[in-house]
Amino acid sequence: MIDQDFSFTKIEHAGRLLVPHLLLFGLLVLNVVALPFLPTAALKPQFVLMAVYYWAIYRPTLLPIFFCFIIGLVMDVLSGMPPGIYALVLVTVHWLVREQRRFLMGQPYSTIWAVFGVVSLVSVCVQWALYGLSSAHWSPLLPVLSSGALSLLLFPFVTLLLVVTHRMLPVASRR
Repeated sequence: MIDQDFSFTKIEHAGRLLVPHLLLFGLLVLNVVALPFLPTAALKPQFVLMAVYYWAIYRPTLLPIFFCFIIGLVMDVLSGMPPGIYALVLVTVHWLVREQRRFLMGQPYSTIWAVFGVVSLVSVCVQWALYGLSSAHWSPLLPVLSSGALSLLLFPFVTLLLVVTHRMLPVASRR
């Protein structure tokens, strides 16, 4: 006997909520692999940071802070960073952006993009400093800053994917 509350709309609803997480997983993979079109493996765009920033503004309940922490730990392990660096950065970005959500939601895209530029550059510098402190190995700062700048340049393209995904999501119920 089929339960009265069971419906295919609930399955569709759950499936649609899974799509952004699958996209985030794809971005995580892009974040840790060496991309063939980049001149050096040290130059890595912050794809996951883009998604965390976007979802913290437009759908913060979709990406809870503990999920950001777990994603950060996975990135730490996959990229060979000391555990906790990416996790700390992603949790901090999620928290700070979510605190400024009301302000950011009312801004034009150019402001969202500019704020992401600041977030991106600060986050790669924090990662660089934390890695240097934890390993006592200070890599050159220029590739790090270049990664932040590349993230800023690629942000509109990743945002386009996130916007399309966001439009697929079910409308939040107001019960």
